[in-house]
Amino acid sequence: MPLLSSNTPRQPRILLVPPPELPVPAVQGGAVETLITHLIRENERQGKLDLLCASIPDPQAATQAQEYRHTKMLYVPKPRGVRRYWPMVFLERCFGVAAPYDPWYQKVQLSLALELPPPDLIVAEGGTLTQCSAISRMFGKRRCLAHLHGQTACSHEMDAIYGGILALSEFIRDDYLKTSSLDRKHAYILHNCIDTTRFVPGPADAALRSSLGFQAEDFIVLFCGRLEPDKGIHKLLEAMAAVPDPRIKLLIVGSPFFGRTQQSPFLRKLEQQAGALGDRVKFTGYVPNEAMPDYYRLADLVCVPTLVEEAAGLVAVEAMGCGRPVLATRSGGMPEYLEGSQAVLVDREGDVAGQLSWAIRMLYEHPQLRAEMGAAGARTAQQYSSERFYEEFVRIIYDFGGHLWSSPPSA
Repeated sequence: MPLLSSNTPRQPRILLVPPPELPVPAVQGGAVETLITHLIRENERQGKLDLLCASIPDPQAATQAQEYRHTKMLYVPKPRGVRRYWPMVFLERCFGVAAPYDPWYQKVQLSLALELPPPDLIVAEGGTLTQCSAISRMFGKRRCLAHLHGQTACSHEMDAIYGGILALSEFIRDDYLKTSSLDRKHAYILHNCIDTTRFVPGPADAALRSSLGFQAEDFIVLFCGRLEPDKGIHKLLEAMAAVPDPRIKLLIVGSPFFGRTQQSPFLRKLEQQAGALGDRVKFTGYVPNEAMPDYYRLADLVCVPTLVEEAAGLVAVEAMGCGRPVLATRSGGMPEYLEGSQAVLVDREGDVAGQLSWAIRMLYEHPQLRAEMGAAGARTAQQYSSERFYEEFVRIIYDFGGHLWSSPPSA
């Protein structure tokens, strides 16, 4: 590749640092990893950025990444043995020193020392965000952004590491700024995205429906997500037990931790809870995101019963994209993402299961209302395309770090 002169416009070089839990591309699932994969793929089409992405190694992910022309993957193995350096933990907790005690981040930092040209900006993609403190000291906080993928309380350490944030919703941004000294103009909102070319309305797959044991007359309520208490699946099972109609059935798609864990103590409790409902409940285990449109389309209603402050709720947006009506709890950024979709929202306080069971019965009895909700949701979901996500990301990168390079991206 020929060297650029000092007057030659160049693309910003951006490093993405997700937590070292799941690989990128998102061959094992994961909301953060899936969003990064959307960003990378859109950059392959538009080519406005020179991307670096750190990740744990995975053979399937590495094979997919070989096709990338505008992204270089830095596959950094996780060190063996103890991951937490307890003296550094003591310094951080007692003296407010932001010390990286996960050696994986230190290995990423060593990899950066060999990168020429070095990255212009670093975007920490969720996880334990203080782990990037050494990288921040290496490049300066004015080159570091924290992408908040969930509710995150700011601290003195966070303010010292990051010169800006990307928040998934107004709720997440405003909550962070309550305890931060960050200038609000550097607290950006970057709404999540879905692949709006795949998550589109369409007919249900009759073969899939039959293989799952459902009859033509069954009314299917779909839950999709990690099987953990915060997601509220146990409350949804309680709600189903309060719905007497045997034709109303529940399809549970997901596992305790994406593609890696198919069993846990909480899952065993859910299976015991579901036992009383017999064939009215079906567990599928983990389903890759690529296959999810077919599961959404066979559902009559998609329920997102989160019991904590949900940052965004990609499941709800994917369901809307497929033209499915959504029933959700009023939490975090969910109302923001569902605005305009006619989704039914219930409160997280009080009798959650009772509210869910009432809403399920009401929607079951009003097919015309479900049809209107599905159509409104499909229109709303178009706002969350990967193209829009990418273009807004590029705009933020230039607004935050445009002083570091010579020209804006070409149209």
